[in-house]
Amino acid sequence: MTTSFTPLKFGYDKAYIERIADGVSQQWPPFPHSEFCKAVLGEGWDQLELKARMKRISACLDERLPTDLPAFLGAIEHVAPHFPSFLGMLFPDLVELRVGRDFQRHWDLGAGALARLTKYSSSEFAVRPMIVEDQQRMLAQMQEWATSDCEHLRRLASEGCRPRLPWAMALPELKRDPSPLLPILESLRDDESEYVRRSVANNLNDVAKDHPDVVLGVAERWLEEAPSCASPKHRRRMVKHACRTLLKAGDGRAMALFGFRDPRGLSIRDLKLDRAKIKLGDTLGFDLTISSKDPIGLVRVEYAVHYQKANGSLSPKVFKISEFDCAETNRTVRRRHHFRDLSTRRHHAGPHRIEIRLNGTPKAHADFDLSR
Repeated sequence: MTTSFTPLKFGYDKAYIERIADGVSQQWPPFPHSEFCKAVLGEGWDQLELKARMKRISACLDERLPTDLPAFLGAIEHVAPHFPSFLGMLFPDLVELRVGRDFQRHWDLGAGALARLTKYSSSEFAVRPMIVEDQQRMLAQMQEWATSDCEHLRRLASEGCRPRLPWAMALPELKRDPSPLLPILESLRDDESEYVRRSVANNLNDVAKDHPDVVLGVAERWLEEAPSCASPKHRRRMVKHACRTLLKAGDGRAMALFGFRDPRGLSIRDLKLDRAKIKLGDTLGFDLTISSKDPIGLVRVEYAVHYQKANGSLSPKVFKISEFDCAETNRTVRRRHHFRDLSTRRHHAGPHRIEIRLNGTPKAHADFDLSR
């Protein structure tokens, strides 16, 4: 049986659009309610994906709201609290659209509005054009936000400048040279909010994809300092999450940093799939035995599903099974993986592969076929 899912874009439905129009009309009575709804839901709407729908809503609001910027911002800032979560990011997007026509002239108004709006959804996408426009000025603003009493604003200081933020505008200068980010991350590394600390880790993980040595240097220093920080446990967890791409890749320096053993003495025996053919919607079970002449020790057990791509090639996605310190020389591990279409992944029929990795090193694999 195929498992269905509802794409997030369908959250922007007719009822949602009408709610926006109702809210804006209450704050600014001249707003053309029916005309706005008709324009948003007009030609081609059904074919638009999530971000394209957000952009159309923003553009249609921008065309119909007051030209006076303070009046414009006042209207949307009163409406935005009624539209929290991801879909509500259309309001920061709207600020980006309007202020982006003249960033330097309206900088303070735009940055202030994004700071106030971020607690309802997030301004992480909308701040990025301001970084591109004037990186030094915007990062100085984000450093100031990092001292805010509001955890949402502190998170924005880290999340908005991630070099590889998914679905977001690229920041090529920060991908080339991430050093301007480090003072912001330093100030937030022991934040009381896990929500903020996780963003710091995600930012560093982005950096690790282009500058692994930079992140390893930061990680080593932060872990060395951990015993004297407010919460060594939180510090260590955050740093480990920041190094996750390096750990998945089996980077020796990262592995040693967290005490994982050399994987050369480890092997996999008896990797078995519970079937050789599955259908989309099925769950594939597999089991394996980790073996070592000496005690297994601290080991990170992962598996990569090599998914079939539309062009017939295979592309791996790594999933963690477990992490344990084992005094035995053999340990059996079992796992089940469910195959269903997601908003971020559509499956293609054909050969697939399960590959087992120990401390980042491939050790065994087994093939199977997937049909839709």
